Amino acid sequence: QVERVLAQADSWQFDSWRLRDITHGHPLSALGFYLIQRAGLIERLNLRPAALARLLRHIEAGYNDNPYHNATHAADVLQTLHVTIHGAQLHVHYLDQLGLLAAYFAAIVHDYGHPGLTNDFLVATSDPLAVRYNDKSPLENHHAAAAFGLLQRPELDVLTPLSKSERAAFRKQVIEMVLATDVKQHFALLSQFNNTHRLASFHMAPKPVDDMERLLTLQLAIKAADLGHLGEELEVHQRWLSSLEEEFFRQGDKERQLGLPISPLFDRGKQGVSKSQVGFYDFVALPLLHALCSAFPGTQPLMTCFMGNYHYWKSVEGNATTLAQKRASVSIRPEGSASQLPDLDREGKHKS
Repeated sequence: QVERVLAQADSWQFDSWRLRDITHGHPLSALGFYLIQRAGLIERLNLRPAALARLLRHIEAGYNDNPYHNATHAADVLQTLHVTIHGAQLHVHYLDQLGLLAAYFAAIVHDYGHPGLTNDFLVATSDPLAVRYNDKSPLENHHAAAAFGLLQRPELDVLTPLSKSERAAFRKQVIEMVLATDVKQHFALLSQFNNTHRLASFHMAPKPVDDMERLLTLQLAIKAADLGHLGEELEVHQRWLSSLEEEFFRQGDKERQLGLPISPLFDRGKQGVSKSQVGFYDFVALPLLHALCSAFPGTQPLMTCFMGNYHYWKSVEGNATTLAQKRASVSIRPEGSASQLPDLDREGKHKS
């Protein structure tokens, strides 16, 4: 049963919750080992399978049991990044074997040790992570630094066979990809990507313009993967949204207890993120997907998946607006107003 679900890892839509259930709570280590092994990276990079398995289990155990930012989310991001890389054919010219391993590793660790709180909250409360990283992307810096801390342990260091320069290249790519997942970097990275790719030509297997553009593309790919639940089957997508909403509400509860302003959408007494997503699709998700698909047409199926749920949320919003308008018209109509309407015949003409 596990093998059957893992075999679906090449699909544009994937249920990581199901993988979590059938692996008894080990979706990240199971999927991570499966993809790395299937790509031939263990053999080609001379990795130690036992050390890799140990490392993946340690990383998985280091994810907190948050409603949203947990090991299952990391598995979901890994799977979406995997199909994005292969759909865009980045594995042909953008990524060599070491680069592919680094991309997978970045997805695996991108939320490692996440406390279930936002960067803004950490900064506002002078959390030790915010102090350590000078208020600049404390979460993302922590994810990367803590993950590389594991690699310093001999029994977990899967990079032992690599040269010093290879380890440095691996480290640089992982760090840059993980730091790109800070939402505050979104618009700057997207603008930079669009400016770079205005002159890009379309190839079946595109080649990077230079190393900067290569890294920028990988950063955009992991950002799209980080939003991957927006394109999952509706029921799976809604489950992720409910989980995110609960995590937000828990932070809102803390903000209330500490006397801090409650962040938008974090107040249990008000509408949360599970009620509507149209604005987020319009201003964040779809521009990102459009940029990616324009530069790499092979990722178009991902946009199609996103659009399916976007149309659902548009219909929900439209129905809510219509209902509100009907209620408003009823509440402001004076008594007896029906008798004051023009007397029309069946064709809608005034009777003489």
